[in-house]
Amino acid sequence: MGAETQLVMSLGSILGLVGLFYTFHKDSKDTAKQIQKLETEVEQLREQRADIKDLKDEITHLKVSTANLNQVITRIDANISQLMAEKT
Repeated sequence: MGAETQLVMSLGSILGLVGLFYTFHKDSKDTAKQIQKLETEVEQLREQRADIKDLKDEITHLKVSTANLNQVITRIDANISQLMAEKT
């Protein structure tokens, strides 16, 4: 019974270690997949942030252009009013 018991215990230990290694390897693969997914999401967020910054810069430029157009329209209106006043 001594040698058989030791053999069964040794085989059980080896199977246990193989099972532990398999579980560790599987968990490592899952973790690597999750890390890759998170890295992809972070990269997408960085791209979105850059797009938002570009859009903000464009909106700021449009605001400045609109303000300049308003000044030009105001001057034109003043000139037309002055010409109308001189004509009458």
